[in-house]
Amino acid sequence: MKKSEVINKGLDEKVFQIMCSRFTQIPTLQTLGVSLIYLGPGECSMKLTVVHDYTTVKNRLHGGIIATLADSTMGWSVASLGRVGSVTVDMNINYFAPIYEESELISEAYVIHAGRTTVVAEANLYNQDRKLLAKARGTFYVTGNTAITGAH
Repeated sequence: MKKSEVINKGLDEKVFQIMCSRFTQIPTLQTLGVSLIYLGPGECSMKLTVVHDYTTVKNRLHGGIIATLADSTMGWSVASLGRVGSVTVDMNINYFAPIYEESELISEAYVIHAGRTTVVAEANLYNQDRKLLAKARGTFYVTGNTAITGAH
């Protein structure tokens, strides 16, 4: 992933470069072929192309993969605020429609509340035609541990 392909929507350039570099160090996202679309203060977008290996019956993407993308995108929206080493403590997701093999799944997440030790974020997940497929909300605990991937 070239950092220039990722859109910076208002982050300090140094923070943006660090986050883009750390993104490439996350094995799960690399295995799934997830790419970063944009980062901004309290917001993040990622996408993946649905491949056969991650589908269930009738070539539909497994819900756990959808949840993984939502969780990751929300976590990065939290990290974009400088909340070092945040971890997910709670997450829910509603699935509205399936997404099929060879489609793109796009997640757009944003922070809706940033407290001192917890942050709440939401993610909307769309296909390439902008049809809303799922919606998630998560609560993240800010550990302050810079060793956690994504921290800066």
